[in-house]
Formats: sequence, structure tokens, C-alpha cells
Amino acid sequence: MADYTSQVQIVGGGLAGLSLAAALGTAGIKTLLIDLEPESYDTPFEEAKDNRTTALIQNSINLLKACGAWDGCEDYATALTVMRIVNLPRGQQKHSNSTDFDSREIENSPFGFNVPNSVLRRVLCTRLNNLPEVTHLTSTKMEKMAQTSEGYQLTLSNDKSSIAALTIGADGKNSACRKTAGIKSMSWSYPQTAITCYIEHSKSHQNVSTETHYPAGPFTLVPMMGKRSSIVWVEETRLAKKYLALGDDEFSEELINKIKGRLGSVKLFGKRGGFPISAMLSDHFYSPNLALIAEAAHALPPIAAQGLNLSLRDVAVLAELLIDQNKADKALNDIELLKEYDRARRFDVVSRLAAADGLNRFASNDSAILHKVRDIGLSAVRNFSPLRHLMMKSGMTSPLGTPSLMSGKEIERNQ
Repeated sequence: MADYTSQVQIVGGGLAGLSLAAALGTAGIKTLLIDLEPESYDTPFEEAKDNRTTALIQNSINLLKACGAWDGCEDYATALTVMRIVNLPRGQQKHSNSTDFDSREIENSPFGFNVPNSVLRRVLCTRLNNLPEVTHLTSTKMEKMAQTSEGYQLTLSNDKSSIAALTIGADGKNSACRKTAGIKSMSWSYPQTAITCYIEHSKSHQNVSTETHYPAGPFTLVPMMGKRSSIVWVEETRLAKKYLALGDDEFSEELINKIKGRLGSVKLFGKRGGFPISAMLSDHFYSPNLALIAEAAHALPPIAAQGLNLSLRDVAVLAELLIDQNKADKALNDIELLKEYDRARRFDVVSRLAAADGLNRFASNDSAILHKVRDIGLSAVRNFSPLRHLMMKSGMTSPLGTPSLMSGKEIERNQ
């Protein structure tokens, strides 16, 4: 007899796993969430373990609103109005070329809002604490996973066990759920590491996110509240390790060289992080009694703010299927439902992964020919507004349409 019984058990307390638990709990589905991370409600965002931010597009924000997990984010959310791509000079070229993607050209709202990951986690955790159908086990690891006639039984690090008809693997690139279920995947790494940190600056960012293409990878400044920005600095791994080992003063000097005076005087604050860049795609996003979401199913390079937004589309699609199934009083582990989830997500994921991989390889090199091609391409986008508008719209939506829970639909509670 298991200590915890639920309709759905989620392994992995990242932002996608937390969001799915919030969606299911809001609908009244009994859910267990197994989360390695501790509670950290009182930790200021700049002192949190995760020092990254996420540029959430409007569809993702609609999902969080439906889950009851957006209100606490608003004070920390910064509008992203312009995405600026900068191609540095090379050879006889004397000046940088930049292309602006301005959200005001296609709609009356920003592309989205940038939010510290730690704030989003805190808000989601608070929401789960207010949902009686959700049991959120923090500082807890899944030790073992065994298939039974009733679904997977999990052995947990708190010396207890759990069982549910449907298990959701949200446990990252090295997913134990995926491996235990025998779902194969292909993966590859890049000779790059993403350095992340926060800065304060004397000039306003004017809600412009700036991505500068260096041979080793993009260097991105993303607006935060006030005169602050978060940085994603993709660098050759060997050099990234060297920079991360520097003292604050020396590291700040390297940052200033990269920023090139765009934001005035600059001061580092908070923690620094380093994240090796890799990509992964699972052969399937399901097996009997199991579904995979987020980086347990797919992972891509940090290009054009696609990562968590792509994962939240997994959450929106799977949550809606499960909520409708629960309303109809049907089994949540129905294999046809799981196949439908896989079909609904496969094209979006594969196309985004291919695009992110191609863009990373295209932009992260020192080839004079590819540099010129980039320059020509950016000029075409800059001078031909229909192409620019098409690119902006495609970055904001799924090729197969927007899931209902990302379109402003509310989650109805099953009585």
C-alpha cells in the first residue's frame, strides 16, 4: 500500500512541473508533485539559487493566469517591447548593423514580460500551497520507479512511496522517468556554456532586449525592473569557465567590454551561473501510464526565448486533455489520450528544436561568408516589413495554433 495515492504524480519541480501541478490542482485533479528543491519563499530573487530570468510570451502568461499564478509576478515583470539583433563589424565593415523587431508594429502589447525564475517559482509554490488537491513534496527525490497494474509506484527519499494511474516525467534532460520507461532519445552537446548574471546600469534599457552575435555565441541583455538587466552570455566553454572563476571586479570588466557602453555605467549584482548548452529530443513523449514534458521530452539551446515557452505549451496541451478526460470521468492514463498529446506536441517541438539548433550554429561561428550572409539577411528583414512581421508572429505562436489554456480560457473546477 502506497503512502500517497493520487490521480496524477509529477516527478520534477521545475517551472514546467510546478505549472502543470497548478493547472491540474485548479481543476480539482488530485496531484502529487515530487520536487528536489527546498521551499525558499523568503529568499530575495538576487540571492536565489537560480539566477536566470525567463522572457514569457503573452500566451504563456495567459496559462499562468489560468493557473492562478501570475498576480505575484507582476511587480517583478518587465515588458519586452523591442528585440534588437546586432551583427558586429568584420573585415572592411566598420560599423555594427542592427535590426529591431518592435512589437508595436503588429499589436498594442509587448512581446511578453521578463520575470526572474526564482520569483516565478515562489509564486507557483504559493499557489500550490493553496490548492487542497495538490500535495507538494519539497526536498524530495524519486529513488525508484516500478510499473504495477495500477500505474507506476515510486519509492521516495522521505522513506515513503506513491502511486498514480498517470506519472508525468518533468525531471529534466537526464530524466529518470524517461530512462526507466525505456523511451529512447537523441542528444548532442555544443562547445558552449551560457553564463548568467544580473547587472544594474545608469541608462534606461527602454524595454529593449539586445542580442549581439559574437563568434562564440550570442550575448543577450534582457530588461528587468528599473535600471536592471539580466544577461545570457553564450561563450566557448573553456573561456566561460575562466570568466566564471574571476573575481567580481575582473568579471565586471569583461562584461563591460561585451556591453560596449549601451547601458552606461554597469554594476554586477547577485549571483553568477554557468549552464553547459546541449540539445535533446525523445523518440516519444509518452509510454503506458507515463507522459513526458519540458526538458524530460526535449531541450534546445537558449535562442530567442523559446525554452520555457515551448515547455509551457506542453503543459497547456496535456493539462487540457487531462482536465477534459477527468470531467468525462474517464481514465487519465488512457493510451489514446497520451498518443494525442504526443501528436499535438511533436511538430511544434521538432520545428523549434531544428530552428534553434540551426540558428545557434549559424550565429556562433567566425566564418566570413556566414557573417556576410547574416548581414544580408538582417538587412532584408530590416527593410522588408512583411517578412519582419511574419517572423515576429511565428515566434509568438505555435505552428499548429494556440492551446485553449493559452488563449485566455479559464480552468473550470470539476465538482
